[in-house]
Formats: sequence, C-alpha cells, structure tokens
Amino acid sequence: MSNTGRFMSVVRKLKKIILGRERDAFERVTPSETSINSKKADSTAMPHPSQSTPRTREDPYFIQIGLDFGTSFSKCVVRDVMTDKARVFVPPGSGGRELPFLIPSVLSFADGILRHIDEPAVQYIDQGLYHLKQALALVALRQWDHPLLSVYRVYGESRDEKKLSEFIENCAVYYLAGVIGNVRKSIRLQFEDFGARHDDYIAVNLAVPVKDAQQPEIADLYLRVLSESWSLSDEFAGHPSVRLNDLRELRKKASLENAGDNCFVYPEVSASVQGFVRSRVSSDGIYLFSDVGAETVDQSVFVLSRISGSEHLTYLHGSVLHLGSSHIERLAAEYSGSNDVHALESWRRRKEADDACPELLRAKQQIEKELSQCTTATLANSKKKLYRKDQLGEVRLIFGGGGHTRNPYETAVMEPFSGNLFRQAFKPGIIGLPFPKDLETRDLRALWMKRLYVAYGLSYERSMLASFTYPKDVSTPEPRDIWIPFKEIPDAPGKEEC
Repeated sequence: MSNTGRFMSVVRKLKKIILGRERDAFERVTPSETSINSKKADSTAMPHPSQSTPRTREDPYFIQIGLDFGTSFSKCVVRDVMTDKARVFVPPGSGGRELPFLIPSVLSFADGILRHIDEPAVQYIDQGLYHLKQALALVALRQWDHPLLSVYRVYGESRDEKKLSEFIENCAVYYLAGVIGNVRKSIRLQFEDFGARHDDYIAVNLAVPVKDAQQPEIADLYLRVLSESWSLSDEFAGHPSVRLNDLRELRKKASLENAGDNCFVYPEVSASVQGFVRSRVSSDGIYLFSDVGAETVDQSVFVLSRISGSEHLTYLHGSVLHLGSSHIERLAAEYSGSNDVHALESWRRRKEADDACPELLRAKQQIEKELSQCTTATLANSKKKLYRKDQLGEVRLIFGGGGHTRNPYETAVMEPFSGNLFRQAFKPGIIGLPFPKDLETRDLRALWMKRLYVAYGLSYERSMLASFTYPKDVSTPEPRDIWIPFKEIPDAPGKEEC
C-alpha cells in the first residue's frame, strides 16, 4: 500500500474511534485545510481525540513528530494522535543536561568527513559549520555573497555556487536525517509492536518562517531536504560520521524514493500559536508575534478570526530580521577587535552570563536600535493592508523564542508604539502563551516551554493545524475601499420647486 493509501486508511480508522467525542477546553473540533506544499493537504474531517481514549491493538498507531529545525538547536515533540498524548523528545545520553531536549545544530567537516557536534555548551568551533537552517534559506534565495556562507565556502572547499549549494544541502540532509532517525528509534522503543500492522504510521511536520514559507523556492527546498532526510533517517540515527562522497551516493538513492505524505512544512508563527488559538483565552483580533532565535528575529502581524468554527490566521506582513541573539556576541567581538571562532565563543559565554561589559552593552544598544526601526516597518507595512487604519491601535503582542529577553528585544518592539505611526502613544497588551494540557509534564519545567512552542504546535496532525493566508495573498485596499466619500445632500427644495 502506498504512503498516501496508508495515511487515508489511518484517517478513516481514527475518525471511527474519536467521532463525537467531547472537546477539551484547550482543543478544537473542526479541522482546517492548509498546506504550503505543492500537494494540497488531505481535507478529511478529523475530530480531535479525547485524552482518555482507550487503545486496543485493533487500532493502528498514528505518531506525529513536530520538528522545530532551529538555527542553534532543534527541538522535537512527539504526539500519539490516537490518544492525544504528546511528549518532549529527549535525545539519548542528554538526560543530565540542563536543557536535555536541545539538539545542537552544529556540524564539523574535516578530511572529507561530516560529524555532528553534540555539545550544547559550545557553538563556535574550529572547522565548525553553524546556522545551517539560515544557510539553507540563503541557498534557496541564491544570496551567495552573504557573510554567513563564508564558513561553508572555506571548510567545504566549495568555490562555485553549484558546489556550495550541494554542500549545504548535504549538511542539512545529514543533520535532519540523524535527528529524525533518533526520534523514530525512540518511537519504536516506546511502542514495541510498532509495525506489526501495515497501517502503523509516522509523519513529520517542520516549520518555516512566514516570510520564507510564502516563497516557493524556499518552501520547496525545505520540503525536498526533509523528504530526503526522512528516507535516510534509519541510516543516520545517532548521527554516525559519514564521508561526504558516501553521503552524495546515499542522497541520489533517497531522491528516487518518495516520502509521500509523511513530510509536511508549515509556517513557524502558526506553529508557535497553535496552543494559543485553540485555548479559550484567545480572541479574535490583531497580533504582532516576535520570535527571537539565534540568527534571526521572525516577526509577523496576523489577524485571528474564526470561520465556521475553525481558527484562521490572516498574515498582513512577515519579516525575517537578521538580529537574533547570536548577533550580540558577533557585534561585541567586532567591537573588541577580534572575531575568530574562539573570540565568538568567549563572547557568547559572557552574554549568556549576563555580563555588563561595555562591548555587550553597546551590542545590545545597536540591536535595540535596528530592531525598533524594523518593527516600525513591520507595523507600517501591516497597516497598509487594513481597511480600518485605526485597527492597528488594537494590536496585542506575543513574544517567543529561546533568545527572547527584555533587553534588547522586548524593549525594541515596544518603542514604535510611542512613535509617529500612532495618533497617540500607548502600551499594547502582552499575551502569554498557555501551558499545554496535553503535554506530558514529567521532568518538564514551565521555563522550558518558550523553546518548545513551535515543536509542540507542529505535533498536531496536519489537517488539524489552523488554516492561514499569506501576506502576498492579502491585497492592499484602494483608497476608495477605505474612505467612502460623502454624497452631497441637496438643500431642502423651495416653494417654487414644489
């Protein structure tokens, strides 16, 4: 049976099991149709299962992986869709770490061999390849001169664009295949009889920033790399070192296989706010979401509305700003006169320790200044899409991401609300994302959740994810659509006119 056939078989069985079950306060019933893949997502109605759903082995396993491919770290949440239980994936051997669920995104390349650096405390190393996710997006956009790609040129010995692109794709497939392989292995350990039925099923959702996701060249590259990684995941579980030439040959074989419906990509902001839009504390309205990662700050303004009982996100504008938390140590290193990998690692550690030295303070001030200007632009571009311009004055803020701090990020985002964009200064409300009720809390601390919301949102089966409209598909209203001219009212007729 094909992957698509297996998927539909599981959907039909799942409908029979959970149809008519009562919704939880945190959940919703009606699924939405959404996809940024070339193939439209299956639109079969799939009501959400109750957490108390009993399982018999007459039912197939349906496991959904939510994979947050991060610039510095990746995170995974695994959901047993049939019982609606989700858990945070903790890689083998990482249980003693402060944040055991973080999967470092750093690789090294030396003597023709790719290796994964499984050391969360270190980000910058000799012959290291880092910020892989952003490098992949730059390849898709053919921004070959971007400074971030220089390390891939040097260590990958890739001088021309075609070889550079191939090298970065090789790195991404190797890294993601290892991550997915570990997760699939843990699923088989958890469900010892997994695979005993032909319709036991695992799928993976991966997030892409809104601005990037609406660009087919980026979304298509992410989906292709994800599909190849899926095909090679059993081969690279545990991230064994591999010769680049051998990886090339394995990729050729993988590209001939079809991952089918197992792989899906979805906007990152939509993933982050899944828990919020499903909760009873959410309400229709306009929101600015600012997500701080290691390399970028992803900002989006969206309108939350409910259409026929289903949540829908209409994006007015999306920005990917290269002002993430790693830029603080880069600027500090630049100000100090040394920006090699050892200096970067030293400044990163000092930043994490909240050192108040002049270089870091200056770096934060620079980030704050630039982010304030960029946030103003994000809001201004969003305002153009509104029929009622004063609606922007009703905006509420949501902050996310592992790199988010009050200084400089929250302060920078708040500054434009005292500027010329609004008739009068005001302080918008800040909305906190709720703690998921269906996530196993064993060993899970509330402070960890700011790093896990994307992976958690992605752990929902894809037809249940909130639908959305991209900024490019939201037209800018014409002045006549916004301002309705008053009709001239004639004077009362005189006696001679009667």
